Amino acid sequence: MRNGLLGGSSMRRSFRAILALTMLGQAGQAQPPKALVVLNAAGGSTVVAPDSIASAFGRGIGAPTKSALSQPLPTTLGGVSVQSTDSAKASVMHPLFYVAPNQINFVISAGVAKGMATVRILNGDSPAPSVDVQVATIAPGLFTANGAGVGVAAAIAIRRSIATQTDSPIPVFHCDANGCTSAPIDIGGDSQVFLELYGTGIRGRSALSNVSVKIGGVTAPVLFAGPQGQFPGLDQVNIAMPTGLNRHGEQDLVLTVDGITANTVRVNVR
Repeated sequence: MRNGLLGGSSMRRSFRAILALTMLGQAGQAQPPKALVVLNAAGGSTVVAPDSIASAFGRGIGAPTKSALSQPLPTTLGGVSVQSTDSAKASVMHPLFYVAPNQINFVISAGVAKGMATVRILNGDSPAPSVDVQVATIAPGLFTANGAGVGVAAAIAIRRSIATQTDSPIPVFHCDANGCTSAPIDIGGDSQVFLELYGTGIRGRSALSNVSVKIGGVTAPVLFAGPQGQFPGLDQVNIAMPTGLNRHGEQDLVLTVDGITANTVRVNVR
């Protein structure tokens, strides 16, 4: 199941929407902060992890909107770069997904040491905008359909027939000009539903057994938790939807990795 859910066109559209979130991260802030802040791009935590996606916000820190168009990601985009000096006094330039006037999305380089790191935005300003950021082994965050770190999970789901072992895609969310809403997932009948969640800051987990997911308070078996494999910094968590849920409607989905809880997201169960 790791990368095997993209057979249908609806799945590919959902996955493209999720990839857009890795570039845009938090869906922007109407009033960007005057001082620079760096957050987990999925869940909005102030702690980041090596080889994860981060968002920098600040008034006038970036440049006219520009996105990276290919891999490997560039370390300069629109004339802007992001540099950090970590707790071991090592400096590194970070790969960039996206630059806008008040936001920059980038990948925390894999070799950054744990502890406090100073992140600088090299945009021609003197002095360069900077902020201290906590770097930890893991900093789990889950992407949501609205890009704000709350609401329905940015996820992909399949229904597998127990009798024939054939898979069919099922929607998890719908987005339009008015926003994003959850789609009910039917977990009954003679089938098993699998859910693929997308996030960042998860791959550093100690063991799969130390990753847990609860939906409406019911434990869901975790089948995989680690790098998505195609895109820098993007992680995924594959779960089997629990069949013992006796609740219906939108439910909280809570991911915990090595004792650290990610932002709570929602799924709709029928």
